[in-house]
Amino acid sequence: MTTQDQTFISLISTMGRVLLAESGEGTIMIERQLHQVAATYGYRLNTLCLSEYLEITTYRDAEQIDHLIVQATPGIASLSRISAVKTLLHAVEKGLALKVADDKMQEIATAPAMYPGWLRVIGTSFFAMGFAPLVIATWTEVWISGVLGILSGLLCVVLEKTRFGILFPLIASFAVGMITLTFFHDTAMSYGPVFLMIPALFICIPGDTMSAAAGEIFYGKLTAGSARLISAFMCLLQMVIGILLAMEVANTTLHTLEKGDISNTMNPFVILLFVIVFCLGLCLTFNVPMAYLTWLSIFAILTYAVQILVSQWTGDLIGTFVAAIVAGVLANLATQSPSQPPRVILFISSFFILTVGAKGIEGLSSIIGGYVVEGSREIMAMIILFPTVTIGIALGYLISTQKKQFPQKN
Repeated sequence: MTTQDQTFISLISTMGRVLLAESGEGTIMIERQLHQVAATYGYRLNTLCLSEYLEITTYRDAEQIDHLIVQATPGIASLSRISAVKTLLHAVEKGLALKVADDKMQEIATAPAMYPGWLRVIGTSFFAMGFAPLVIATWTEVWISGVLGILSGLLCVVLEKTRFGILFPLIASFAVGMITLTFFHDTAMSYGPVFLMIPALFICIPGDTMSAAAGEIFYGKLTAGSARLISAFMCLLQMVIGILLAMEVANTTLHTLEKGDISNTMNPFVILLFVIVFCLGLCLTFNVPMAYLTWLSIFAILTYAVQILVSQWTGDLIGTFVAAIVAGVLANLATQSPSQPPRVILFISSFFILTVGAKGIEGLSSIIGGYVVEGSREIMAMIILFPTVTIGIALGYLISTQKKQFPQKN
């Protein structure tokens, strides 16, 4: 094995590890990007990519020169790394030297978080406040969500670097549940506790993971998609268990899980302004470069507006499907430029706005609370919505792409 071969293997293995850890767009795009780099430097790859496992066999000409396995567990994404990888891929296409590309990739993999922990805590609060009007459009929902978001952000920052990070959904839902059912008890009983908690817990609701899983299954990556789907459901179950534990400790009956009869008091223009607050929080929480805030806001507002307008004429399902198509088309067109954010950053705000994961936690909570019919409807809505979002975005991608760019199975 030559020095050049070793440098290429270092580049491809590090890139694979980073992409696995931040794989909100699914394994298909990981394989495409790795094959793109290999072809540029005169190599060929055989890959097997699962949600937390990547097996790569490297060939130069007809000779196998290496076989390696990369493992990384997806968590709360640090999307600045995905943005940096996109910039690097464009530089590679323009003729960047292999050694320089490897050095830059090592810098990306070891770079600290873009924002300090205290700023990410504030970002999580903004994230919760911005989403709150999409759950119940009242000022009470907004300010309580901001307070609970600070708690959720603190737990995220503290736990993500420890071995207890895997239990973040459980711990966060329990802590948020306890505060909601004690300090905000009367409001929780009026609004419905779960609906007061959801904005603060939205950081760990796996809506993007479920949609990525549906995309992998849709494109024939059955093992990867099924594993990711099970992981998403386990995350939802952790959250429901955390809420139930909080209710047990607070001595609250399960029937209080029902949504209250609260009327929305905000006008649509104010809600759109809070969508921008939501995107600001998303940038800080998930380490998205602030230069992309305008793009995220545009995508979120367009997604929300299209979903609302089309749903009024047709129904929620068609509204969601059309909104996903629009997001897919615009994301694919906008990401062609090296200066613009990657596709996954562009439509991650759309994933959250379409609230696939929130339907799941609402449904499970309703069923456990004794509202089986209503809860089952929410679960069915989730089961239908998450592939709807993915298929819509995939259709938007195909509409705006002249030729199919996904790699064939090796």
